[in-house]
Amino acid sequence: MDNILRVITNSTFLVTKFIRIGIADKNDNPPFFDKTLYEAEVDENEDIQHTVLTVTAKDLDESSRIRYEITNGNIGGAFAVKNMTGAIYVAGPLDYETRKRYELKLVASDNRNENHTTVVIHVKDVNDNPPMFDRPLYETQITEEDDRSLPKNILTVTATDGDRDRIQDIVYFLTGQGIYMDNPDQSQFEVNRTSGEIFVRKPLDRDHPKGRPTWRFTVFAQDEGGTGLVGYADVQVNLKDINDNAPLFPQMVYFGNVTENGTQGMVVMTMTAEDYDDANEGTNAKLTYSIEKNVIDENTATPIFEIEPDTGVIKTAVCCLDREKTPDYSIQVVAVDGGGLKGTGTASIRVRDINDMPPRFTKEEWQTEVDETEGAILPDQAILTVTVHDEDETNKFHYKVIESSGFGADKFTMVRNNDGTGSLKIVQPLDFEDAMQRSGFRFKIQVNDKGEDNDAEKYHVAYSWVKVELRDINDNKPQFVKPNIEVPVFENAEIGKSLETFKASDPDQGGHSKVLYAIDRTSDRRRQFAIDNTGTVKIQRSLDREENPRHSVKILAIDDGTPAKTATATLTVIVQDINDNSPRFLKDYRPVLPENQSPRKIVEVLATDDDDRSKGNGPPFHFRMDSTASDEIRASFKVEHIPKGANGDGMAVISSLRTFDREVQKEYHVPIVIKDAGTPQMTGTSTLTIIIGDENDNKMQPGSKDIFVYNYKGQAPETQIGRVYVYDLDDWDLPDKKFNWAADAHVNFKLNEDDGMITMKHGTGEGTYFLQFHVYDRKHTQTDVEANVTVTVKEIPEIAVINSGSIRIANMTDEDFIRIWDYRTQRVVRSKSDMFREKIARLVGTSVENVDVFSIQIRQERPPITDIRFSAHGSPYYHPIKLDGLVLQHRAEIEAEIGINITMVGIDECLYENVACEGSCTNHLVISNLPYMVNANKTSLVGVRTEVVPECTCGARNFSVEESCRPNPCYNGGRCIEGKSGIHCRCPEGYDGPRCQMVTRTFRGNGFAWFPPLAMCDNSHISLEFLTRRPDGLLFYNGPITPPETDELIVSDFISLELENGRPRLLIDFGSGTLQLRVNTKANLNDGMWHKVDIFWDTENVRIDVDHCVAAEVQEPEDGSDPIFDSSGCQAKGTIPPFNEYLNVNAPLQVGGLAHEQPDPSLYKWLHVPHGRYFSGCIRNLMVNSELYDLARPGQYRNTQMGCPQLEEACRSSSIVPTCGPNGICSGSLSHPVCKCKPGWTGPTCDEPTNSAYFETQSYVKYALSFKPNAFSTEIQLRFRTWQEYGELFRISDQHNREYGILEIKDGRLRFRYNLNSLRTEEHDLWLSAVAVNDGIWHSVMVERHGSTSTLMLDGGEGRRYNETMAFSGHMLMDVDKQEGVYAGGKAEYTGIRTFEVYNDYKLGCLDDIRLEGKHLPLPPGLNGTQWGQATMFRNLVKNCISQNQCVNVTCLAPFTCKDLWMKHECGCEDGTILSSNQEECVDQDECLNDPCQNGGTCHNQEPSYICDCPRGYYGKNCELLQEGRTVRLSLGALAAILVCLLIILVLVLVFVVYNRQKERHFPKADPYDDVRENIINYDDEGGGEDDMTAFDITPLQIPVGPAIGNGGPLMGKMPYGPGGQPDVGVFISEHKSKADNDPNAPPFDDLRNYAYEGGGSTAGSLSSLASGTDDNEQDFDYLNNWGPRFSKLADMYGHGESEEEEDH
Repeated sequence: MDNILRVITNSTFLVTKFIRIGIADKNDNPPFFDKTLYEAEVDENEDIQHTVLTVTAKDLDESSRIRYEITNGNIGGAFAVKNMTGAIYVAGPLDYETRKRYELKLVASDNRNENHTTVVIHVKDVNDNPPMFDRPLYETQITEEDDRSLPKNILTVTATDGDRDRIQDIVYFLTGQGIYMDNPDQSQFEVNRTSGEIFVRKPLDRDHPKGRPTWRFTVFAQDEGGTGLVGYADVQVNLKDINDNAPLFPQMVYFGNVTENGTQGMVVMTMTAEDYDDANEGTNAKLTYSIEKNVIDENTATPIFEIEPDTGVIKTAVCCLDREKTPDYSIQVVAVDGGGLKGTGTASIRVRDINDMPPRFTKEEWQTEVDETEGAILPDQAILTVTVHDEDETNKFHYKVIESSGFGADKFTMVRNNDGTGSLKIVQPLDFEDAMQRSGFRFKIQVNDKGEDNDAEKYHVAYSWVKVELRDINDNKPQFVKPNIEVPVFENAEIGKSLETFKASDPDQGGHSKVLYAIDRTSDRRRQFAIDNTGTVKIQRSLDREENPRHSVKILAIDDGTPAKTATATLTVIVQDINDNSPRFLKDYRPVLPENQSPRKIVEVLATDDDDRSKGNGPPFHFRMDSTASDEIRASFKVEHIPKGANGDGMAVISSLRTFDREVQKEYHVPIVIKDAGTPQMTGTSTLTIIIGDENDNKMQPGSKDIFVYNYKGQAPETQIGRVYVYDLDDWDLPDKKFNWAADAHVNFKLNEDDGMITMKHGTGEGTYFLQFHVYDRKHTQTDVEANVTVTVKEIPEIAVINSGSIRIANMTDEDFIRIWDYRTQRVVRSKSDMFREKIARLVGTSVENVDVFSIQIRQERPPITDIRFSAHGSPYYHPIKLDGLVLQHRAEIEAEIGINITMVGIDECLYENVACEGSCTNHLVISNLPYMVNANKTSLVGVRTEVVPECTCGARNFSVEESCRPNPCYNGGRCIEGKSGIHCRCPEGYDGPRCQMVTRTFRGNGFAWFPPLAMCDNSHISLEFLTRRPDGLLFYNGPITPPETDELIVSDFISLELENGRPRLLIDFGSGTLQLRVNTKANLNDGMWHKVDIFWDTENVRIDVDHCVAAEVQEPEDGSDPIFDSSGCQAKGTIPPFNEYLNVNAPLQVGGLAHEQPDPSLYKWLHVPHGRYFSGCIRNLMVNSELYDLARPGQYRNTQMGCPQLEEACRSSSIVPTCGPNGICSGSLSHPVCKCKPGWTGPTCDEPTNSAYFETQSYVKYALSFKPNAFSTEIQLRFRTWQEYGELFRISDQHNREYGILEIKDGRLRFRYNLNSLRTEEHDLWLSAVAVNDGIWHSVMVERHGSTSTLMLDGGEGRRYNETMAFSGHMLMDVDKQEGVYAGGKAEYTGIRTFEVYNDYKLGCLDDIRLEGKHLPLPPGLNGTQWGQATMFRNLVKNCISQNQCVNVTCLAPFTCKDLWMKHECGCEDGTILSSNQEECVDQDECLNDPCQNGGTCHNQEPSYICDCPRGYYGKNCELLQEGRTVRLSLGALAAILVCLLIILVLVLVFVVYNRQKERHFPKADPYDDVRENIINYDDEGGGEDDMTAFDITPLQIPVGPAIGNGGPLMGKMPYGPGGQPDVGVFISEHKSKADNDPNAPPFDDLRNYAYEGGGSTAGSLSSLASGTDDNEQDFDYLNNWGPRFSKLADMYGHGESEEEEDH
């Protein structure tokens, strides 16, 4: 409130003031509503918390706060109000049908006063109640099969809607049994949509098997005319039975049995029939049994059997049935129901045997022949099987040998077999050498059919005689008369001198066995002794006591038995000494004589002698200076002989005669002659090296130095790289010097101040570093002399080291090789290293920057020998075979240009026989992370430290080291995967070797390919296959490629295989003479077919086989005598000329031809040389000692390529096998190509997966073959997977299981064993002992047997997955019973009528793709038969090899996850991850550690997997792909000529096009009303074209050219063209022919008569009728020539080209 206060004073002014007075409010007014009644509506299904309306009260008082509350009318708490806002909302469920209106009293209060109003809320009805049926289940009954008055009302359903105030518009519908909503006409029931009447539409069947007694379905009611809510009820319709089913016996024949001689009334069996009618419906299913056809007893003329009419129990009506008289009966039983319907069944009754008949042997006397036993080992198998006849069916036969019934009865016993026969077995040793036993044995055996210890009833006992003839076997070793002999002999004994004669005899064959003598070469490695057929040992190579004073030679006596027995004696040869060795210095004296010193004594030298001093061959020695010594030496040194020195042995004192200056000459060589006291006296000259010691007598000057560091993989540790260099003539003055940095120290390098050594720190990157130093010389008081060092660091990858070439040089140190300072001339020169590097760059055709001489290491100090290793690259790194081969070809040129003496190209520590190893030897390149430094004053090289270590083993057969993916063993981009059984390679398509090798290569008749040389193994095997049509060609050569150098240790070893006049010719030389072997095959091998050659050699013998000797003539007499094996047409053998034992080669293995001129054979003393003609054809599967060569990447090659294009083209052009697809390999011959499917695939084009089977416990398959297996050769191939350690996979055998071949798993390893002798066991076996196969993954196995040889190959067959036995000896043939001798999964032996046992059971595993001789055998139950065989019996097999998810309900502890391993699970890290070092988490696996990127690609790890950055020219996942070819370099003239030719061709094409366009302009214009169909179909108006009424359907025009093939091959079609139409027909066809040709829906069933519709008699392919068209217009059809080969016939017919006759000429 504003008031005015005026104040009046005595002044004349009036003053006015405004005063604001606030009046405080008092809550003295009640709240009030605008209306006394509020109304609102809400749906009955509205959500809780939904606001219906908001009622707001007012209050005149400003300070009051109004609160709201419902005080009355809120029935059921349906509503609530927000007390601060007055918003009324739904608080509980509403139901229109229960309460339609709420009248609420709403009170508003301000805490002191209150007021109220009325709120009326009307509930709106919504459709929230579905229709309700009056009952949940409606049930009714109707009679089955009632077809009257259909459809017929069977009941009415009624539903009401709970929403009473809404329109009752309810619609009914059905679902469930008998209701087909998609096809109502098929439904058995229907409902009236509005009335609810349910009708049956069809007669219903209640009876089994097609009917049902009760039909249940659901009736639905939906309100609002079928758009609202739905209610439902169940409806059950019961069918009342009628008697419409006759009784039925489920089995046509029932089997029962009764004991013979039984009493009358014995229960035989029960026959039970079924009646599908309702048993509760009267007598519809009440059955009565009777016998309709009984058996009459002959004696009593009464029925034998009777049946109880109510139960069907059959009993005997007579007694005493006799099984031996009538073993089986058959009667017919009838079952009749209450309605008179009947059914019949047959009872087959077998009379069960009782043992009431006596046994008898089927022979009075049994005869057999058996080998004598060998020692205490007794054979387990039976030697005779006897059979017994007994009319009883059940017998308990018991056999035994009657004691004392004849000679030999105590040596044998009888056992009963499962099939009731008896077997005679040996229980005591048999000895043919015993005179009494040699005559044989005869004794009596007995059998009783009552079982053991029931011999009392003689009625049940039978007897027979057995006669056993004894065969002599080779069970005794020869016996030496003197097993140990010692002989003395002088070391100079002459060659051929006899030492001693050994005598041995063999008690076998009555003492008539022949004995051969031999020497065990392991006791005489140098073959110094020989033994002849009489046992006389002679000297065949000179002896040397100093090399070996005592020889212990093992003498072998070998009998002529099979197999042969060997006895051993020992000849000890004591070699006596003669004086044949010159004396020499006792040690390598290298005294130091200081420079600038007066004459003085230098050193005392002593001597030694290798001869025996106890024989007087040695001291005392006499010394003198050699008379040939130079004048300088004589004037500088003096040699004094001291006779009494060295305790009377004599010694020499060497003294100087003047002073010396090291800067003039650093060392002197004094020759000293030493003479011994032996007889005759021997004299030798030894050279004494005297080193002139240095004195710091020269001042230093500033210097500079270059250091080159090769940082291996960028991982070099902290390493010394060279000393700081200053120019100083003194070189021993290091103790006088101090070294310091000229400025601050470099962060990447350290300096040793005492010796000036520079150290490069770890992590120093690539680049060039400039270092500056100061040097101090305390003797000459020189300070701060400058020394500059330039360090170049280059990273060199591992691939460069692995692909490096190498040489060994003599008489030069590593320092001399890199030295650029000539201290004699005191000037800088080019280093040998730089010159060598430039020469290599020129040889390989690359820049010098791409050549690295990265390793120079001194191997021997005196005389110096240095090893040098280098690499070169263009895009990839060149193969070491190329580098070494080129150096070897140009060795003399390199030596002359650079001034070095190369003694070895390709460092090979195994090259020289019996030096590094006595026997097999394999080189192993060891790469160290520790660098190797060569320091040479002004230069220094820090390279990669490498060493070639000889391992005394055949590397390809050494399986002692576990397989690993580091480094990657897979070729050509294959991905290495490690598993429980080792590694396997996942290969790109086309690389079919087990390690992704390319196995095939073709040669064009003027080329060659280089591969790694053959390793030295004491027992070697090389094999290959070839295909050619040329009679001459070199298959391979490995040996020298250049003439030897003078004074070189000549290694003349070589091997070559070539075709000469279509037959193989082998040359092999161990360095002591050339052996030539020719195989005179029955037919030439240049026949366009694949042929295999195997070459075997050891230290003495060589053998070559062609095609596994399948062409050999084999005879195996049935009397047991030795088989005859004539291999003259497939095999050749020879002996290596003495005395070398090994093939030592290190030049490239050259395949297909030679890259050089042949060396002069006289230089190597070769007796034979290869003709050297180039090979034209294909070579595949080059395998050396079980290692398969990769033919994809030769080190050097010319005119050759991967694969065999001529054979692949033959496959493509074949009408039988157009393509083998990715799962097949084109094989066979050029004239008969075939597809050989890879494991797991079948079909003509190998596009059908084979079906597998899972073998449960006691499972097997027995086969019957439709072909007779080859007796000489066997090929078994299959796939398997298992976790079990034991099980037989596959077997073939003869009828009696004496000749057999068994492929099995034993101890988790694969094994193949076989026996080819039906008279005795001579089992061969092959193991793959280094690989476990019970790892749960698929493995493929191949077994090949040829005669007595065999190979076993797992997963492609290489290395530890390959084994062989390759000796042709003994029996060669295996008779396979094609009906009873082929099993998979084990062999089943029946132990009873229906019981069996599978021995060596292959259980809980899978088999797949079983092939015998390349023919697919079925695997039930998925496939029971093929054209090659049937599965006649199988048990417990499951189709397909399916494993359920093994990780279901499996929880692994973190961080592991469950991995399904097939039939089992494992907790581990996911694929692509590995367990971290702390064992707490799974981290990404760095695949780059396995070096997957090839050809110089750079690997980048990713999560997951990796990627490769490929160098230029390479691509693929692992940079493995490169298109072979040569770079064509054309001159400018050639390029100009090519461009001119192209321009001329272009002009001719343009002229031709313009000419044809001009021709087209003269064509008559087509009538727009012509039907195009007439132009296509009316080929000739003579015959009419009414067949095509489908408008432009050209499908009938697509027809096969040749006969239809069912193998999925492509079919080519031709389209006819009719000349009678308008010219635009050609345009139409040209636009549509490609679409038509590629139409996938084209039928393959039309034939060639579709070309002409004259009639059915038109010959296929005839187009003659096209020439008789009625159109007289002259037309030009030259444009048909442009339509391609499909229209060539039309072009020939209508065009103006040459005729076929003209073309032939």
